[in-house]
Amino acid sequence: PDLDLRLAACDIALTQGGLSTTMELTAARRPFIFFPLRDHCEQNFHVRHRLEQYRAGRCMDFDEATPDGLAAAVESLLSKPVDYAEVETGTATRAAQMIAELI
Repeated sequence: PDLDLRLAACDIALTQGGLSTTMELTAARRPFIFFPLRDHCEQNFHVRHRLEQYRAGRCMDFDEATPDGLAAAVESLLSKPVDYAEVETGTATRAAQMIAELI
């Protein structure tokens, strides 16, 4: 429960790479590392492409996630300000208003 609030409060997140979680982190402007499943088409292409559009997160392969590699990635992300493109919000409300105007 309240995952959006927990994600918004974190210093950094390590996540498997699903679109919902990574976009919540992007909208909250929180640094994160995501690990897409190796043979998961959506995570390796769609999610990665979407996050590149927002300049959000850092993608790591499970093979490069050694203790030293992971520590270096975390240190790198925490040492610089978050520079993500803005995520548009309120689209569900606008869509509901447009539908209400049509009825």
